[in-house]
Amino acid sequence: MTSFDFNERNVYPFDGEIYYVSDQPGSGRTPLNRYLNAGATDHADGIDPPDGYSLEETLGYPWTQASLPGLELISEAVNPATGDYALVAPSETLPGYNRSPLGVYGYPRFVNSTEVLLSLSAGGVTVESNKAAGGVTCRWFWNGMQFENHFAYGSQIQAAFYFGTGPNLNPNEAGNGYAPAGLDAGRGSPTVRFENQDNTQITRAVPLNWDPAVFGGDLDHPVIWDSLILGKDLTLNFNNMGPVAKYSAHLKLPAATFGTLAIPTGYLRGNFNCFWTYDAQSQRLTEVTGQVPNGCANGNLTFAFYPNFGGVIISDATTDYAMGVYGVSITSGGPVSFFGLYSYPCARDDANFSEACFWVLSVLATILELSDFLLGCVVTPRYTDHPMPMVKQVAMIGFAWD
Repeated sequence: MTSFDFNERNVYPFDGEIYYVSDQPGSGRTPLNRYLNAGATDHADGIDPPDGYSLEETLGYPWTQASLPGLELISEAVNPATGDYALVAPSETLPGYNRSPLGVYGYPRFVNSTEVLLSLSAGGVTVESNKAAGGVTCRWFWNGMQFENHFAYGSQIQAAFYFGTGPNLNPNEAGNGYAPAGLDAGRGSPTVRFENQDNTQITRAVPLNWDPAVFGGDLDHPVIWDSLILGKDLTLNFNNMGPVAKYSAHLKLPAATFGTLAIPTGYLRGNFNCFWTYDAQSQRLTEVTGQVPNGCANGNLTFAFYPNFGGVIISDATTDYAMGVYGVSITSGGPVSFFGLYSYPCARDDANFSEACFWVLSVLATILELSDFLLGCVVTPRYTDHPMPMVKQVAMIGFAWD
């Protein structure tokens, strides 16, 4: 039985998400209905009832054409031996059932799979991105260490856009919800591109708004920015420099606007708790651990860094492992407004990836009247003693940005 109802979902076994469709009628949309047979023993879904079935309720309003990025045909399957009907996702195969399209479109989901991974390895680094969550980069491995915190759809390594100067109009690459990531506490953004080309991983998402309540939504009613695209081109072994990667954030807006783009923000595991800045012009590395506010106690506070050329780094206590992000300021011809360091040492458990403990490094760009562009930075998990030869090498090539 297909349902959109919270109470039904809790009463019956939950098979997972099948499609996102609009919950309101509108131009280019039509009702998708749930029908019940005369004996009240089976349900079917569609635009018109099968023989012997009558209307029970309207589930939503899918699109009549693939008029938006990410829309795919919605299909219903029937078991000819039992007469049972079932709505099926594109990724789903039910033994004994024959699938047929309903002639309407929605954003496909992945049933009860919270991760559909694409892996890429080069230069000693392996990254994994998740198709069930906008193609977000959810794991980053180097030298036996997994760096990322992927507890929530707001963490990972990802881009996010903020319209205007406030926090509420916030398309988020991975999806919505606070914690944990998955079917019971958040919804993933639809993914419209998900592939590897040589050493580059390419993903694009139609993002959900981080907080659906801003538009009257909730856990079961995500809010989608259907004309906006967020994504990345992530090139490993950049310029044959081993663990150095080039991260290009892609943003496509429906019209020119003002806002701020995280390009990207990376959330690291709790064992990464030492904070650094690096000024490439002076080749000066500075530890700032004591200056980064405790976000758990003081809210979403940041330590901001404003170099012309440089970046920020977070390491573990040994300094054997670290991740840094580097770029060029707007005044020097690059895309970066500032670099931010954030600390959230909450419920710390370095061995448990599920704990809500993370440290954040962020690159922000202010967008003025642009609608289709990409911005980039350089990311590396390599950390050594002074004078950080890998970072100097990145600095000397001017930091790759587009």
